[in-house]
Amino acid sequence: GTSDPYVKFKLNGKTLYKSKVVYKNLNPVWDETVVLPVQTLDQKLWIKVYDRDLTSSDFMGSAFVALSELELDRNTEHILKLGDPNSLEDDMGVIVLNLHLAVKHGDFKRNSSFMRSTRLSEILRKNQLWNGLVTITLLEGKNMPGGGLAEIFILLKLGDQRYKSKVSIK
Repeated sequence: GTSDPYVKFKLNGKTLYKSKVVYKNLNPVWDETVVLPVQTLDQKLWIKVYDRDLTSSDFMGSAFVALSELELDRNTEHILKLGDPNSLEDDMGVIVLNLHLAVKHGDFKRNSSFMRSTRLSEILRKNQLWNGLVTITLLEGKNMPGGGLAEIFILLKLGDQRYKSKVSIK
């Protein structure tokens, strides 16, 4: 009935970060932050979830974020539905991330209201040498498959404050 999930973040097929394992949990809370280097905005950040076993790891699903869709210097929460083209299961749960895209070493004026209100991809469409950082806060997973009873809860978030309700087992 439970899994031992962890997450890998990949850009261009390379694993750049692996989260800690949350043992015996279908609704893991990681609350980990990682800063990854970004070379171009035409990349997809892949989020792959695995179940750690003693001898190997089982794939639990994946999702991606197109970096070109992120806004500069703005924290955005993404709730990504996990999928697996080789699975018959429709609901593989979700992964919740906070993402923040920033330019490296102040390459652009940070105080420009135009920069804040326009998607970065529109501004930098012609610039293939863009360098920046994406900050990811891996918050949690929900409703991960594992069989048995389901644990249901509500997560409320306002700014940096979070509240998690009591867990209800259904």
